[in-house]
Amino acid sequence: MFPRLERRSVLTGALVTIILAVPPAVIGLLLSEDDTMEGSAWVPVLFFWITLAFFLGGLVAARAQPHAPLAHGAAAALLGYLLVQGVGVVRHLISGEDLSWLSIAFSAMLSASIGTVGGIVANGLRVRRSRAAP
Repeated sequence: MFPRLERRSVLTGALVTIILAVPPAVIGLLLSEDDTMEGSAWVPVLFFWITLAFFLGGLVAARAQPHAPLAHGAAAALLGYLLVQGVGVVRHLISGEDLSWLSIAFSAMLSASIGTVGGIVANGLRVRRSRAAP
């Protein structure tokens, strides 16, 4: 069955993801023409920044969750992605631009996976602290 998630942790992690991921996304849009940045040196920098946002969102959501920390991390990163991407989808639909639904689905899975890694790290840190405590 699915683990029971604590809403506050997931929402907090999603908020961290959004706060950290929106600036590089906006920078990417401002630097690009027609929403592509092929060949730009900014692509790896912005990709790392956004990846770090998903990781930290997952870490924040999972840090105080001894029960299902990985699920909390994945849910927070995915929720943050879906909220931001939802705005992008609406923008594309209003302007009549094409959408790549496959890219959106792949990016959703990638964000959840990175959030899961944040959950793994948070769980490891929690276990380490509990072992170190006398």
